[in-house]
Amino acid sequence: MITYLIDDAGALSGPVTFPAIPGFGPQLPGNAVQVPKVLAPPDSGKTWALIDGAAQQMVDLRGTAFRTADGTQQTWQQLGELPEELTTQPWPGEHFKWLDGQWTLDQSAQRAAQSAQVLEHRDHLLRDAQLRIAPLQYAEKLGTATPEEQASLLSWMGYSVELNRIEQQDHFPSTIAWPTQPQQQRR
Repeated sequence: MITYLIDDAGALSGPVTFPAIPGFGPQLPGNAVQVPKVLAPPDSGKTWALIDGAAQQMVDLRGTAFRTADGTQQTWQQLGELPEELTTQPWPGEHFKWLDGQWTLDQSAQRAAQSAQVLEHRDHLLRDAQLRIAPLQYAEKLGTATPEEQASLLSWMGYSVELNRIEQQDHFPSTIAWPTQPQQQRR
């Protein structure tokens, strides 16, 4: 008989030989099994396992697996095929969903995320522009605006209008032609 070790998943490794202990002979550990002959190397992606007392080749996908629901990584420790909710294909990243046995880019989710990011940046630029516009509007309202301040007010207002229209650009949100910010007056 040939001795193999069996792990927690049921996979066999070996053959192994244990030295005889004087006065007792060979002693086998609890995770050792014996089979009638040396096992051939398993097929690619498989391992030998003891099933109902007989050595059989089993699919061996132990290791890193990914949840098809959200791409989270986990360790798979069993022999056999993965359950439907797991795959060995790494999750490519945000906006990918499991569809028809593969990761597929969800273009609408990607576009929505890009849009949100671009609009957040636009809103930040609009807030900055408003900080420049407000004092110029006050000076105009009070009738104390210089010709340079009036020109600056018109430039900042035009800039704000262009920022507000970026959603109308042909390639929004993937490509944005950002308007040029007016030069601030030096005092």
